[in-house]
Amino acid sequence: MKMVALAALAIVAAIQSASRAFAEASPSSGNNRPFIVFDATLYKGKPNLMAFGLQPIIAGNNFWRPGHSTDNVDDEGVRQEFGHYRNSNGLYYIDIEKWPILFASPAERAASINKLDRVLTLARSTAPKLRIGFYGVLPGTAYWPLVMRDARLQQWRDEDSTDLMPLAQKVDAVFPSLYTYYDDIEGWKTYARMTLEETRRFKKPVYAFLWPQFHDSNEKIRGQYLPVGFWRAELELCYQMADGIVIWGGWTATWDEHADWWLETKAFMTAHGIAVSPAT
Repeated sequence: MKMVALAALAIVAAIQSASRAFAEASPSSGNNRPFIVFDATLYKGKPNLMAFGLQPIIAGNNFWRPGHSTDNVDDEGVRQEFGHYRNSNGLYYIDIEKWPILFASPAERAASINKLDRVLTLARSTAPKLRIGFYGVLPGTAYWPLVMRDARLQQWRDEDSTDLMPLAQKVDAVFPSLYTYYDDIEGWKTYARMTLEETRRFKKPVYAFLWPQFHDSNEKIRGQYLPVGFWRAELELCYQMADGIVIWGGWTATWDEHADWWLETKAFMTAHGIAVSPAT
């Protein structure tokens, strides 16, 4: 437990540098505002990417003590997690993907939203200065309903307008997931644009999750890194439509300073004046 506490303190110390940029960000479209690139990667041997201008962000996905069912909120487990960040004013995304919302039955959706609201309430009472949002909830992640504009598209929008809007008013930022499921850049652009347009209805800063690899759900190309042009197109679209991005990935992988995705990310950031790489 002592090692966990020390690690949490180290994270808290690091994220203070990101708080000013987050405070200046406002929900807007266009380029005349801060654009923040957050580092949520998990690569082994990764250097401190703050040197390149990326900002730290806190992730949370385990709010249950041993023996407690993940079907329900473990109040004490949530308090313990956020107790590590009691004095932090950094940015934290809650990642709970166990409770169905999107296209669920009305009863299931209502129960899930109530549980998320309970987690947020406990987090606020434990770490009142922390800036908090939910990963992939506002709005829910939907690919084919958007690309095909099928009958579920209106349901996706209606859920945001009615069921999810009260929850959206309580968060500090929204974190839509824009991961890449298929080797189809035009399909991805449609899905991304419509998702980002939808997030603006919540009137909160928008930080889109990007992953430089194809999603695990596609068995044919899962884990492959996106072509450089594909990755740059994702970065540029988010630059136009979001307030920032959260780069995720690297689970069980080792950091590669010369990886194409990383070189292209640095080139993108330098081109837009987000940061200047300390080494070329």
